This record gives sequence, structure tokens and C-alpha cells, in this order.
Amino acid sequence: MPFRQGSVSYSRFGIAGSLPDAAGEGALELLAQHVVRNRTVAEEGTASGWCTGRHVFDTDFTWEHCGFSGAILCAMRVDVARVPAEIKRAYVAMAEDERRSTEEGSAVAGVLSRSARKEARGEAERRCKEEIAEGKYRRITLMPVLFDLVRKSVLAPASGDSAFKELRGLVEATYGCKLARRTAGGLAADLMGERGMTSDLDDALPDAFTEPPAQAAGEEGGAPRAKGRPEVPWAMAGGEPRDFLGNVFLLWLWWHAEENGGSIDTKDVPVALVVDKVVDLECPWGTGGRVSLRGELPTRAPEAIKALQAGKWPRKLGLLVAAHGQEFECVLQGDRFAVTGLKLGAPSEEARTPRLEIEERLDRLATFDAVLVGLYDHFLRERFGRGWNTRRQQIADWIAARQLAKSVPG
Repeated sequence: MPFRQGSVSYSRFGIAGSLPDAAGEGALELLAQHVVRNRTVAEEGTASGWCTGRHVFDTDFTWEHCGFSGAILCAMRVDVARVPAEIKRAYVAMAEDERRSTEEGSAVAGVLSRSARKEARGEAERRCKEEIAEGKYRRITLMPVLFDLVRKSVLAPASGDSAFKELRGLVEATYGCKLARRTAGGLAADLMGERGMTSDLDDALPDAFTEPPAQAAGEEGGAPRAKGRPEVPWAMAGGEPRDFLGNVFLLWLWWHAEENGGSIDTKDVPVALVVDKVVDLECPWGTGGRVSLRGELPTRAPEAIKALQAGKWPRKLGLLVAAHGQEFECVLQGDRFAVTGLKLGAPSEEARTPRLEIEERLDRLATFDAVLVGLYDHFLRERFGRGWNTRRQQIADWIAARQLAKSVPG
């Protein structure tokens, strides 16, 4: 499964509290105390617990299966029990039919007494509970979870609210610490907080790289709309208004890929990147809709150029990234800072056992994630540095030049 094999998808979560310092016996034993047992789901509802991630029934939490240097690799098993409505109705009808055949006087009228109907419903409910307890009508899913004990963070593909709620509750029950999403705004707060620049982030407002669309340029309620700045409705709706920085980050990467040959010298390592295969754009002014492009070099498509000219920002980009002598391919959603479809490459000749293959994959994942965060940190240093007005104008001129090049004959 992902992390162990195949392509990897993950969102980032921060920890408030203390995770174990190492993947020792005590830390793994705490996982074993929170597993889904056969009778955990006794009625309709949801139950979650840990397993090793090798398969849903494996609860052998040993170093060989889950322990790694500075990390714990496991999975959250989620059992959802729900009897289909048609089955419930059938059980009620069958119980009522049985009473009609035995209740005096009901055979003629065909109508059951109130108490008989109540008994029939109760019998149907008991039957449903018995079958749920036996394992029927149960849907089991598995979500890989990587505890980074060094950086005190968690990586997991828990993008939806329900999955995050289950993971948050399980982590708190197991290790007594609270889990919090680290979208683009939250990650920016972490990185800038380390440099004592939190107040700069608090004052940040969305950038305008083009004139607003005609629908957004007017007045609403007699007041100009945000003084020419986009509102970025998806960031506001997501609960973290600074998430717009992730979308500007994607636009910045796109600009680098086309204007600087995709070469970026971060603080730690030179990085080369190409935007490829996936481009999703949306209007940050809340008026222009969305554009989704797939295929080879979608940034060169007329639709992409037109979308940029109309003021749209990238929500997702497909990225090819090279650093530390390794190559990676993924799709990054900027505002959520969520990675999907990450390809870590085939195992090397040195990885001769399944255990060594996983260790190598985790090393590559750590390398990629460090490069990604390093790129974002490099962007933030520029975004909140003295030269940002110049860079913003360069990006705006780049968008305008694409428009101009398209309009010049020949």
C-alpha cells in the first residue's frame, strides 16, 4: 500500500503535545492498545484503530513491521457498519408478516396492532445488530500513517473531514497529543515563526497579478471590491485565510519553470523542476470559474494562457522535481499543500529485501518532502522580503508578455 509501495499521497499534520522520541517497544505497545477488535462494532456506526498497514488484520506491532529510524509506519483501519435501508425494511416486513399469521383477528383485517408493529421493529433491529456484530454490512478501509518522530509531524492521505476526524481522535487517544492540519497557511506560520516573522504573515494580503475580471471590478454595496485584491474564496472557506500563499507559490513555480529554466537555488540544494501533465486553475476573484487541463506540457495550451490572462490562479500543478541526484513526479494542490500521485522510483539494487525497500522508500519520501518544504520556505523568504514588489511585477509582466506574444502576428 502507499508508503510501502506504489505512488504516495499525503497531507501534512502538525502535533501539539509530545510524540514518542523513538519507535521503541513502548511507543508500539500504545498502538496495540487501540485496535479494532471483532466486537468493537456492535451496532451501526464507525470504529477506528491501528494496524501495521501490511493488511487490515495485522496487529503485530514490532520494529520489523512498523519501526524505523525516527519514524513509525502504520495504518489507521476504519470500520463502518451500516445496514442497507432495503434490508432493514425487509426485516421489518418479515417480522410483521410473522405476527399477522399468529395474531388473532389480524388475518381478516390485515392490520397489526400498534404493539405488534413495535415488536416487529424491535425484532428487526436486534437482527441487524446481531448481523453487524458478526461482521456483516461492514466496510473496512485502510489509511497509511507515517509518524515523523524527528519533526513531530504526521503524513497521511486524510484530506477529507471525516478521515481527519477519525485520525485526530485516534492519535489523541493513543499518544495524548493533538493533531492539526498544516495547509499552506499553517505551514507558512511554522516556517516564518522560526524566523520571528509571524506578524508579517498576519498582515499578508493576496497579490493581484492582473487586473480584476470585469465582474469583480465593479462595486458591491457601494464599496470597491477589496481595493483591487482577489478575495480567494477557497482560502476563506477553508478556515485558513493565508492558504492563498500556496496558490501564489504554484504560480511562482510556474514562472520559474518557464522564465528561469526551472532552476531554483534553495538554501539547502539546487532544484530543477518542470510543470507537466496537470494544471487546474480557478478565479481568485470568485467570478471566473475553473479550468482543468491534462496532457503533455499543459501550461503551453491556449486555455492555460487565456486562464492566466483572465486572472486565474493555479490550484493544482503536476510537477517533475529533481534534487539530490533523485527525480520525483507528483501533483501538488497549493492551498491544501497536499501531494498526490508521488512517484518515488524503482528500488535500487542495494534494496534486496522488502524491509530494505521500505527503508529506501521512506528515505526518498523524506528527501522529497524536505525539498518541497525547502522550495516553499525559499518562496516565503522572497514573498516577505524587500524584493517582492519587483518579483511580483516580473510575474505580472510574464503573464502580460504571454498575452502580447499571442496577439503579435507571425
